Amino acid sequence: MTNYQNLRKLFLYGGIEKDEYQKLRPEIRKENRGLLCVFSQIASAMFLLLLAASIVAKGFASENTTTYLACAVEMLVILFCSHVVLPKHPALVTPLVYVFEILLYAFGIHVSMLHADMPAVSAVAFLLVSPMLFYDRPVRMSVLIAAVVALFCAIVLRCKQPEVAQKDVWNMITFGMVAVAVTVFTMSVKMRALLQSRQIEYLSQTDLLTGAKNRNHYENRLQTYPDMCRSNLACVYADVNGLHEMNNRYGHPAGDKMLREVAEAMQCCFGAEHTYRLGGDEFAAFRADVEPAGLSAEVDRLQRELESKGYHVSFGIAVREKTQGALDMRELVSVAETGMFAAKQAFYRRAENDRRER
Repeated sequence: MTNYQNLRKLFLYGGIEKDEYQKLRPEIRKENRGLLCVFSQIASAMFLLLLAASIVAKGFASENTTTYLACAVEMLVILFCSHVVLPKHPALVTPLVYVFEILLYAFGIHVSMLHADMPAVSAVAFLLVSPMLFYDRPVRMSVLIAAVVALFCAIVLRCKQPEVAQKDVWNMITFGMVAVAVTVFTMSVKMRALLQSRQIEYLSQTDLLTGAKNRNHYENRLQTYPDMCRSNLACVYADVNGLHEMNNRYGHPAGDKMLREVAEAMQCCFGAEHTYRLGGDEFAAFRADVEPAGLSAEVDRLQRELESKGYHVSFGIAVREKTQGALDMRELVSVAETGMFAAKQAFYRRAENDRRER
């Protein structure tokens, strides 16, 4: 890879590949929402304290009272949105992050303009710190930094004394370039760390053969399912018949292929987040708020689809109502597993499936 390609990847995606960045976008939004909740809370408290101080303390930044009030209100609105709006509309987190940063930049520029005979400090400080608070593509952050530098220079040249303005312009341009370099480096480190964290999480939760969630993730999430349903919860327990025979007759690659295709079909039916390989040839899946007859028909269609590929899977279904906010998950799974065993025994009772033919 050429230096140009490396530099391009660094600016566009923080040094990771484009497809890796696309996969990370939900994680980036999640991280940014959490950071926005924290920083907007801190900023709200800071501006409210400054507002109180400007009112109570005689002569203490009294000219900024209106500015502190406006900034506090705006930060409280962002805080409200981060808690109430973003959980329902996660795609809005990036625009809201930039609104937060623009407000900080605007405040820094405003404070820097209060004294025409003094060099700017606040604007430079916010310019260096703000880009490092969140996750995003370095190119977008760099464009925002360049726009802030250009706006600041235009205002300074218009409003400040020439000697001070010249110093401010050169300082802002210099620190703007530093801010871009620091932003690119910081985003590269943060993106790689987030990618590595996601890969570790994936390996800890996923059965690598089939791509379904593994037993460890099943155990960790089992007791969370009652909170995911309103009226009832269904468990579908599945066992792939003939895996041992498939391995003996056609080899383990054929058996592995069968398990992968069964897992893929169940994930398509019940969702990748709620389909688990419990070990060997057994799978479980969950679905909230179901109509039992419709679920049975769906499982029948799934079974016929798999039979058309030459695979037979025994299914057991259990549905339990959520009463007083409680569900016995172990009992639910046990009933579904019992139904699966009954279907499996019926399958092997047929002469053509007699286990003695192994």
